[in-house]
Amino acid sequence: MRLLMHDTLVSGMYLAPLVRDWVEPAADVTVVARADLRAGDVGAGDAALIPASEVALVQQSHQVVPAIAVVAEGIGPISLRTPVRPDEVERTPVRLLGASGVAELLARATLQPYFGIQATAWTRDVDGPAAEAVILEGAAAMRPIEGGFAEDLCRAWFILTGLPVVTHLLVVPLTVAAIDLLSVVDTLRNAGTAGRERRREWRTEQIERNGLDRERVNALFAGLRYDLTPTDRQALVSLFQRGGRGSTYPPLTTLQFVEPLTPEVDPTKP
Repeated sequence: MRLLMHDTLVSGMYLAPLVRDWVEPAADVTVVARADLRAGDVGAGDAALIPASEVALVQQSHQVVPAIAVVAEGIGPISLRTPVRPDEVERTPVRLLGASGVAELLARATLQPYFGIQATAWTRDVDGPAAEAVILEGAAAMRPIEGGFAEDLCRAWFILTGLPVVTHLLVVPLTVAAIDLLSVVDTLRNAGTAGRERRREWRTEQIERNGLDRERVNALFAGLRYDLTPTDRQALVSLFQRGGRGSTYPPLTTLQFVEPLTPEVDPTKP
């Protein structure tokens, strides 16, 4: 089975050990990393660690595995950049620079309610109209600020709602065989274990290669969780309800979950 993985900062605990050959995927799992992973890239027979936004577009063919996820608690990898204090910006186009659909949903859910910024347009075009609100994600959001102001949108969301932000979900086909499901989950669990044990190595490499703010990166990873709780599911639904209006993402009407991984499916569990 092909396992697509979003190659971004917060997926590093899972992805770094696999691309560095610290762990081997299961024999029947082929790992493919992509920096820009969208729902359209996910085939009917693929498993994928995708930005949580994309689950809305694959809910007819795939289901969520709660045992594997990335969840940001209060501190996150998505930043709003403005040339002046955000509360001094009233109306502006919003530019999404290298940002996933999660960043778009989060921005749509927080810009007006939290910052009082009315978006007059949403664009990913770097040559589009001048924008006083720019949304960055991943390493770009963790670099030191050279001018203007930066706000953590995951923090803004938490203050507004008291909920975390689900950034990534593992999806598998609705018709997945038990043995294939176990292979994918085992691959990611083993990678996650190695990622935790060797976190200083791959985090330091990310910080030095991308010129990141070490304190911010350490704070970010200290607040991440890697499975999906009932509260996280509520947070996911709430993000689509609050941020989905005006976006291309449909509501979560038919989303299904693999639960739980029973002893028959997962013999590592009692």
